[in-house]
Amino acid sequence: MSDTGPAKVVIADRALEVLRTILVDYECPLIVTDEFIQSQYADIMEEIIEVPIRWVMASEYPHNAPVDLEVDIIIGFGGGASLDVAKLIARDTNLDWISVPTAASHDGIASEVASVSHGGYKYSVKCKGPLAVIADISIISKAPPRLKLAGIGDIICKTSSLAEWKLAHEIKNEPFDEEVYMVVENALVSVLKDDSFETLVRAEIDAGRAMSLFGSSRPCSGTEHAISHAMDRIDSDLHGLQVAFATPICLYYLHEAGYSEYTSGSIQDFMKAHQMPVNFEEINSNLQAFLEDIHHALKIMRKRDRFSVLDHLKVDDDNLTKVLKDLGY
Repeated sequence: MSDTGPAKVVIADRALEVLRTILVDYECPLIVTDEFIQSQYADIMEEIIEVPIRWVMASEYPHNAPVDLEVDIIIGFGGGASLDVAKLIARDTNLDWISVPTAASHDGIASEVASVSHGGYKYSVKCKGPLAVIADISIISKAPPRLKLAGIGDIICKTSSLAEWKLAHEIKNEPFDEEVYMVVENALVSVLKDDSFETLVRAEIDAGRAMSLFGSSRPCSGTEHAISHAMDRIDSDLHGLQVAFATPICLYYLHEAGYSEYTSGSIQDFMKAHQMPVNFEEINSNLQAFLEDIHHALKIMRKRDRFSVLDHLKVDDDNLTKVLKDLGY
């Protein structure tokens, strides 16, 4: 397994200052962000970077795609949407990009995969990983607390994705890499023990690195992620909260199949302690809608040639309904 990932990672208060050194050899940076972040940090960024900056609002992409501009480095500065657009522009211009997250809300801050919406659905597009990740804790700590919960959710769902990945490898011979598995597992364990911003951001970076090393999102994305994508069809919430919400039901069956050391109850206790949504009312759903989401998720898994524990155990709606009720959904 070759080492891949950001050449430089800085996680600290006032980490933005590091951009001054990183960008010393660049003359035309382009920053992808949103209107709020630009209004708060434009003057600071222009003082640090010291060369003229071009700005692109992620919400306007691809209508303002800068393929005709003379830029030499892309900076994604913001939340998931800004980083995803930065990845897409870097791919289309064949330029390097730098990840500057403003929230610890997901594991895509250092991944080579961008999430794209089309026709009400979200799907992943492979781009390339960042040259550097600059995580300024003094900025990230100001994000709404719910965004941090989403980031925690996107890590604790690895209790499900890792177990299902191993099951799929042993039952269906899906590709597997023990070293990548350990990278993700270590990230998971670190956050279960310590959910500080520093630990969470590091875990998110390691999860993104693991996906790049393996060449797909499979180590970090199983049936729980497919359920989240299915939930996006009707009334989407933060991705990390949705994948965490779907994790206990997946863990129940993974534990039953003998592939998970984690139980649904232990993860639900963790979620409750962090005030994350654990029942239909809290996630704005209901039993029937969630059953339909699960059916759609299985179609997504099959289309991607990924084996689900629900298919493995041939789980039907009657059993799902009983277990969901037993788990307090």
